[in-house]
Amino acid sequence: MDIRTLQYEIATLRSEKAYKRVFLHFYKGLVTFAHSYVKQPEIAEEVVSDVMLQLWTMRDALNGILNLKVYLFTAVRNTSINYLVKSRHYTTWDIDQVAPEHFAGPLTPEELTIGRELKQLFATAIAKLPPKCQMVYKLVREDRFTYREVADIMDISENTVDRHLNIAMHRLTETLQAHRKNSL
Repeated sequence: MDIRTLQYEIATLRSEKAYKRVFLHFYKGLVTFAHSYVKQPEIAEEVVSDVMLQLWTMRDALNGILNLKVYLFTAVRNTSINYLVKSRHYTTWDIDQVAPEHFAGPLTPEELTIGRELKQLFATAIAKLPPKCQMVYKLVREDRFTYREVADIMDISENTVDRHLNIAMHRLTETLQAHRKNSL
């Protein structure tokens, strides 16, 4: 799917078909991301719907967006924070305590059995990471954003993204090594 072409079709040709394709392409990831802030599935869906509606109303300005994925995730982050502030559910702790929530499961029955324990171990290890490390880990390792994109989304430098990811990987490695020693 060529996002730039779809952007052009939405902005210039006002193509509802192109808008629907963009909406469906990004919706699930954006809802998951919004949920990590607002902690309520219905509100997360509402946040994403609001951002996607803004996308439709942008018209020609939409053509000026160089990276739509980063733009949408940043808009969802900002809208989520605005919701929390307006609804008075906002504290610094809420925003910073974001943990990755989804892990891919193994496919075979043997892997499922082994995987459940490792999945729980991994989820626990990630939950113990500093909040920003959790977010960076999720965006880079799970959502496959580049360091530059994560830096833009989180409004931090690429070096800070790298530092957070290194901390996360080091701690996860320590946890898995400790588990391996205990299993032997």
